[in-house]
Amino acid sequence: MPPTSHYRNIQCTDNKHLFVAYDDDYRPQALLNIKGKVTASLKDFDKVEAWLYSDGFFPVLKNDQVGYINEQGKLVVPTIYDNLIDPNNKYNEVWANPVYQGKIVVVKDGAYGVIDTNNKVILSFENNYAMMDFFSNDRAPVYDFNTELWGLIDTNGKEVVAPQYDGLDGHLGGHYGFHEGLLGVIKDDKWGFVTKTGAVAVPFIYDEIRPFSEQLAGVRKGNRWGFIDGANRTVIPFKFSDDKVQRMSVTSFGATYFNFNNGTAQIEEKSDGTSVCINKLGKIVACSEW
Repeated sequence: MPPTSHYRNIQCTDNKHLFVAYDDDYRPQALLNIKGKVTASLKDFDKVEAWLYSDGFFPVLKNDQVGYINEQGKLVVPTIYDNLIDPNNKYNEVWANPVYQGKIVVVKDGAYGVIDTNNKVILSFENNYAMMDFFSNDRAPVYDFNTELWGLIDTNGKEVVAPQYDGLDGHLGGHYGFHEGLLGVIKDDKWGFVTKTGAVAVPFIYDEIRPFSEQLAGVRKGNRWGFIDGANRTVIPFKFSDDKVQRMSVTSFGATYFNFNNGTAQIEEKSDGTSVCINKLGKIVACSEW
């Protein structure tokens, strides 16, 4: 629960003792403690997103340049890095990557690299990667300019899985990254899951996938969806029609479907807008609150 304060718009962070206050136009105003006391002013910045707080740091935006502050509001990485939003992609609203174990994937003058929270360069911006994703599970996916394939680097910028994947599992505006230790990737037009070492955990046999959630992943074969576990065992049979998936922008082309949350997963949406959900036994149940 946000603390009592004269600010009307307050958002929680992953730190239960730290909050971000905004004005009526959602411009950042201040960091607050659990008692609602201002601990740092944020008025110098154009954007500070509470949900991007990670590892004790926030990305900040000023004059369309990205930097990072700590929990005391001190600017530890100067606002010199590129805004990540692609102006040609109206679905992408992520303008900066979160900090992961003290490391950050950033872009400078259009080139990707890795820095730490002291602004020390870990992976030079002069590399073969035309694109890099955020860190998760000690890895960041990288897109090689020469091969036009995806591989993985570790938090020290070392390539640990050579570029070999055609694409990453994701939705309009971004990728999912590792979930429950597995990353969804595509190879030769079929989807599967790999570990952070590149070992194939789920073979490349599916036409569409969702990230693992609550130990299960929604996967599609042909026109039917089912659920598998991390060893590719079918847990819920392939009996849910893809025809029932609403593939509109508001659902990121079906990205909200076949993901478990609090024990239920959406499988379709009725014409009246009512969501239909199942439990882990594949039985129709009331949908859980997100």
